[in-house]
Amino acid sequence: MSSERYALAEYQSRAVEALTGVIRKVAEYHNDRPQHRQEIALKSGVTLLQSPTGSGKTLVLGRVLEGLRGALSRPVVWFWFAPYAGLVTQTRDAIVDQCGALRVRDISKDREPIGTRDGDVFVQTWSAVAANNKDARKVRRTKESALSLDDMIETLRDDGFFVGVVIDEAHLNFGASAKAAADFYLNALKPDFTILSTATPNDDKLEAFEDKAGIEVASRVIVPRSDVVEAGLNKEGLMMGVIHMSDADRDLVDHEQATLTAGWTQHQRVRERLRERGITLTPLMLVQVEDQTAGGDDPVDRVREKLIEVGVSEEAIATHTSGQPDPDFHTLAYDPDKEVLIFKVAVATGFDAPRAWTLVSVRPNRGKEFGLQIVGRIMRVHPLIRPFHGQDTLLDRGYVFLTDPAMQAGLDAAVEEVKAVRQSIELVTDRLDIVEFGNATKPLMSSSTVITSQLSPDTPATDGERKARLSRLIENGVVLPKVANFPIDEQNRAIQAGETLLDLNSTSLFGNLPQQERQVEAEKIPQKQQYHGYPLRKDISIPTSLWRELPPEPTSLNDLVEDIAKAFFRSSNAINLLQKRKTKAKMNLKDLFTEDISEEVDLRLYLSNARISEKAQLAFKFNDSIDTRFLKRAMVDELRRLVDDNGIDAEETDLRRAIDLAVMFEPEKLKEAVKYAQGRNSRLSDSEPIPELYKGPVGLVTATKSAYGVFPSRMNKEERALAELLDTDDTGTVLWWLRNPENERWATRLLLPSGKNFFPDFVVGVKGRSTPNSIALIEIKDDGATGRLQSDRNLEKIRVQHRKYNKVFWTYRNDTGTWVKAEYSEGLNRIVDRDKYEVVQMVYD
Repeated sequence: MSSERYALAEYQSRAVEALTGVIRKVAEYHNDRPQHRQEIALKSGVTLLQSPTGSGKTLVLGRVLEGLRGALSRPVVWFWFAPYAGLVTQTRDAIVDQCGALRVRDISKDREPIGTRDGDVFVQTWSAVAANNKDARKVRRTKESALSLDDMIETLRDDGFFVGVVIDEAHLNFGASAKAAADFYLNALKPDFTILSTATPNDDKLEAFEDKAGIEVASRVIVPRSDVVEAGLNKEGLMMGVIHMSDADRDLVDHEQATLTAGWTQHQRVRERLRERGITLTPLMLVQVEDQTAGGDDPVDRVREKLIEVGVSEEAIATHTSGQPDPDFHTLAYDPDKEVLIFKVAVATGFDAPRAWTLVSVRPNRGKEFGLQIVGRIMRVHPLIRPFHGQDTLLDRGYVFLTDPAMQAGLDAAVEEVKAVRQSIELVTDRLDIVEFGNATKPLMSSSTVITSQLSPDTPATDGERKARLSRLIENGVVLPKVANFPIDEQNRAIQAGETLLDLNSTSLFGNLPQQERQVEAEKIPQKQQYHGYPLRKDISIPTSLWRELPPEPTSLNDLVEDIAKAFFRSSNAINLLQKRKTKAKMNLKDLFTEDISEEVDLRLYLSNARISEKAQLAFKFNDSIDTRFLKRAMVDELRRLVDDNGIDAEETDLRRAIDLAVMFEPEKLKEAVKYAQGRNSRLSDSEPIPELYKGPVGLVTATKSAYGVFPSRMNKEERALAELLDTDDTGTVLWWLRNPENERWATRLLLPSGKNFFPDFVVGVKGRSTPNSIALIEIKDDGATGRLQSDRNLEKIRVQHRKYNKVFWTYRNDTGTWVKAEYSEGLNRIVDRDKYEVVQMVYD
């Protein structure tokens, strides 16, 4: 550290003057009214210094204490509390370096009142003196060799000393130990003066301490950030980095690694600018990670590995893993061989890292205090940069990158807080009430509670409304689930009336209906349907069986996957994807303090092998009948053969990544390859005969060309309409027609690339058609005017054709009621109308 004594900036001098004046005034109160010492100390003797992180609060406070030596009617001994052990060392060094008139003492080793002089400073944490641990107990216990801290303070007070307290980083100093700290503050320290210091005003922990200690902040010295910037101690702006990438790449990139890449890219830009200016300074990138969960992976190790993948040298990475900062942690900030510092502890530790420009946070914090401390950690200006302050846009700003965009809310709030700060010394009149909303437990309503329905009693409730209201009543304890067993009308009536289960039990099953009406209800139950067997006609040329496509035999699965692999790589771009490691993206930097300042930077983001593999699993899983392990092995072998033929060196991991990328980028090519391979390997069978009898309801309407002489039951409106069109054909084209039922063993079917079966709706004998038994297949849709026609399943079905019966004819009626012919458009990837559907088209198409 430098031994040069810093000259105070103008705002620092004003703050020192203001704080010194307050202490002197309070000292006068104590001298004039010694009988009211405690009231003066607690109500008038507490002052708050609110100043941005990096503005030199420690220097200001040290100079205040130094300036009070010999300036009061009595000597003062000071107790300075830092929130963490690491900051104790940092504070002691700063006082020794910049406030030479003060003497720093160690409370654990030196508790001798004799020899104490005006301006002596004991720097420690609250836990060192006000906690239930061994060290604190030792300090607070009198032994033959040393007084207890409590006795030493009392002795000094008896010797005429004022007792002063400095609570640095006051927003951090309390929390869980607030009660113990308050007890020590009131009953042992009993300070005459208290100076609180914070960059984060109105903190709930600070208020908790005020409440428990019974103190009031009587005056406040506020330093605006603009003064600190003007003095060259804070950077001019804070830029938030946002990554923009294509939708296709978004799922293939590890967002945490992408954020680290963005931060490292900006870090390198800063490093290069420093070199251009001839400044021998190594910039520092801070990376804050979350705390480790029980049994979970260490986030420090995870982030270190990702940084190394990004291109950071392992030797340039320092880490901090202890629960609290230690002296070594702070010295890391000054080690020029370290360019990245990963740490777990909350960013609001107040540690000094003036060579830090960039911070990446993967910790899920969102509060304003988090934002204020981020501003502080990377907003300090290194002494070597001050000669250029305000002259270099890149070096005059800090940069923050967050893996969770929701965390920006904390930054925005912090920026607004900093903007609003004004310079003054004022009475404290503002308070921030913080309300935390929890999960309130609703009391169960009694069985006599009546809930009024929002529907009029005359308004019949829909089934959905009835279920929703019934659920609410059951939730609130008004009725029990058994109510659902009552008739719907009775449930509606009971819910509208707010009746309970007891009320319903007192009502007969059919309400107040007379006995005769109950009998009528019973008579409405349909009688058992009577069925008849309709024989397969022998007077028309109907085949005895239909050709069905069946999956390959298990013994030929190797041939299937090998054919898929060969077919896929005949058209795939997989070889060109072997070297695809990164993807292009944009980093948008926007200044949070000045909205009109922004910048766009090109990024190259690593594709995540884990993400690629994960997303590729979904692309492979469109056919459950094909084992993806065998298919991937066949594809790796085929791609290996291709790269060897082309003299390309590639590891198996490279091959697998290229295959995964190709499958994701070209999913239709894989489906086409499967379709082709299934065509080569699937089986054809006509071993299941068409049934001799069709069992249907008695009295079906006669059909002239139907295979069973009637229109089958269970056809929807559109299917029946097409059957009638076929049956009344007078062109001589339709010889016969047969309803092709789904999932019947004898029905004809097509094997889809997904491995599922497609059963066209009708099998038709067409005069002059050159297929076995002159058969054509027809699929009819009743949803041509809706989006259901364009479903993935339909788009898959319309693109296959039967190995024996060729293409399937698709038709539906348009808005005018005309039957239209539907076909697949490759360019649009949609099913479109081609022209009017006519039965004669089935002869040659």
